[in-house]
Amino acid sequence: MKDETLFDEIITTRLAPDGTLETSVKSDFAAAQEMEISVAEMQSAWADFKKANGDQYPIAVWTYNWWKALMWLSCAENRLKEAFCGRDRSPASIKQYHRWRLSVCDGRPYPKANA
Repeated sequence: MKDETLFDEIITTRLAPDGTLETSVKSDFAAAQEMEISVAEMQSAWADFKKANGDQYPIAVWTYNWWKALMWLSCAENRLKEAFCGRDRSPASIKQYHRWRLSVCDGRPYPKANA
């Protein structure tokens, strides 16, 4: 059985000439695979960055390994943000991405919507 995720399908809604909405759903395994790879890369880069900081977490020892870990963390962050947000860079989208990223990296609980 395949695990379903948020990124397994693309839902497109178009406005037809007669004014009705047409919705189509198609599978996008490339997007799901890109998300899986970018999440794994981010988790690895975050772990390496925390390891480079040692026990001195806000006062880091800025060695070559620290800068190298920071560079890889930045690259992984950029790839993950692109996979999650796409071209949408609205403040609400970035806020949602940030909360989700903290749950991916640090295992923080993702806040549930209260309906």
